[in-house]
This record gives sequence, structure tokens and C-alpha cells, in this order.
Amino acid sequence: MLQNAPINLEVQRVFRRKDAADASTRGVDARSNYRETASLTITIQNVTPQSFTNVVVRWAIAKRAVGRNPMAKDIFLGAEEKLTLKPIERRIIETPVVEAGGVMSSLIGRAYGEMIKGHGVQVIIGTNCVAEEVVPTALKISFKNLQPVPKPSE
Repeated sequence: MLQNAPINLEVQRVFRRKDAADASTRGVDARSNYRETASLTITIQNVTPQSFTNVVVRWAIAKRAVGRNPMAKDIFLGAEEKLTLKPIERRIIETPVVEAGGVMSSLIGRAYGEMIKGHGVQVIIGTNCVAEEVVPTALKISFKNLQPVPKPSE
């Protein structure tokens, strides 16, 4: 977060992973299916006595295809929300759930499918980024080319 920023930003990532052994290969390859999900709870608060009418909150969750293509690039699923913040007002944004999954093979020590890589959030007032969080910090997020989050599978 930037020093003396007019906005306080807190981001909590809700991450779940579920492993399920594949009965058809148990004992031979020890494969297991995995499914992981991630969503964000973003809390922003105006910490000044003035209102802001042009606040944009951009968020992204990164996924990467693993296993088959070593040159696979990250996919950024996310959106942006425009809002107005009154003095000292606090807002909470709950993002949709992003899903990833695949197969983990203990015989060859590899995963095939997709994995959640990280997340990022930016708060912009006018043309200035006043707060930002990217986890892990080495992740380079292109907030201008976000893909929409697909509806979760049942």
C-alpha cells in the first residue's frame, strides 16, 4: 500500500483444495483428481473527509495450465467495479469463485490441468493507482486484459 493513501485496502483470499483418489488407477499410478477454488474478499475504506466519485477497483485471480505445455501463460480472470466512496465509508466486494483442477500423478510427480497461481487488486482514483496488492509479488498481472469468470460447474 502507498504511503498517505486516501484508501485503505485489505484483501483476503479464500482458497480451497479438494483431492479425490481415482479408483481406476489406485495402486498402479496413484493418481488423484484435484479441484481448487479461489475467491477474494476485498475491503476498501476511504480514510479522508472528502468523497471520491471516480473509484475503480480492479481484481484478478491468475490460473496457469500445468503439465502439457511448458510455455503456458497465466490466464487472468477478473473484473472491475466503479463506485463512489463517501468520507470514511467502507465497502466490501466479494468476487465470484474461480475454479481450477486436474490430475496429480505420484508415479511421475506431475500435475496435468490448471492451478491457481495468485491474485491482484488495484484501486484507482481518476488516473492514479492509490492502493495495490499482488500475491505473489513476482506475478505480473495485466489488469487491462481480464477475462470474465466462468459460471461455476455444479
